[in-house]
Amino acid sequence: MKIAGVLETCVYVSDLEAAKGFYQGLLGLELFAEQPGRHLFFRVGPGVFLVFNPVATRQETLLPPHGAEGSVHVCFRVPAADLQSWAERLLSQGYRIAWAEWTAGRSLYVRDPAGNLVELAPAAIWGLEQGDGG
Repeated sequence: MKIAGVLETCVYVSDLEAAKGFYQGLLGLELFAEQPGRHLFFRVGPGVFLVFNPVATRQETLLPPHGAEGSVHVCFRVPAADLQSWAERLLSQGYRIAWAEWTAGRSLYVRDPAGNLVELAPAAIWGLEQGDGG
């Protein structure tokens, strides 16, 4: 038996509309499912990125209740050549960014409207092949 990869990951936010504006509007993720007051589901490459309102998901009855408090972290794979363009786009919309230098490249950090730490980075920082996402 072997785990083949990450199928989904998530962050928790209280303001789904602000999150929708950030992830769909600014980052351009494809929204494929939405339940007002509960969640936003986005397609990201071969996986799924979930945005939940923890007030709703802590009340689950069919699934195990879940939620998180405080900032969590997600990293989206992007081509290294696109990092500067992402930085300019985020800065032009009033977001503060930070850079990290790694042995095999660099990555860009920004906080979403809920304060979650969003990283944009090429796969090479983890020694992975570039593929379509850099």
